[in-house]
Amino acid sequence: MLKELNYLFLFQRLIKNGSLEIALTNIFSLGISRDYITINIENIKTLKEIMEAVSSKSANKKLKSFLEKIEDLKIFLSEASKIAEILVNNRKTFILKYKGKEVLIVGYDARGGIFLKNIKITDKLALIKMLNEFKN
Repeated sequence: MLKELNYLFLFQRLIKNGSLEIALTNIFSLGISRDYITINIENIKTLKEIMEAVSSKSANKKLKSFLEKIEDLKIFLSEASKIAEILVNNRKTFILKYKGKEVLIVGYDARGGIFLKNIKITDKLALIKMLNEFKN
């Protein structure tokens, strides 16, 4: 995971102005700017099917392992806190949206509480609903 983040940061350094957006209509969109990474998930079931179809068998095992880990909100937030520290050190912010609504902000611009340092949950119900869809 850290290796992939480093590649993403390297790519972000190439962006001086503007942003890049990759979108699969009604499924998923990824926006990358100099300091922000925004993911908007519209259809989790279809996204999971696409990810499983295009990934290699070894990557598919890693994907399934990752998806199993995020089934629980507590485990999900634990993983997010590890990533948050890396993002803060690189002055980057990750924004997760579910059906167009911000549900989670992680990293430099997040202002979490005492227990969730560098993580801000903006919509708890939508986040839980999204995680429940990942389970099914």
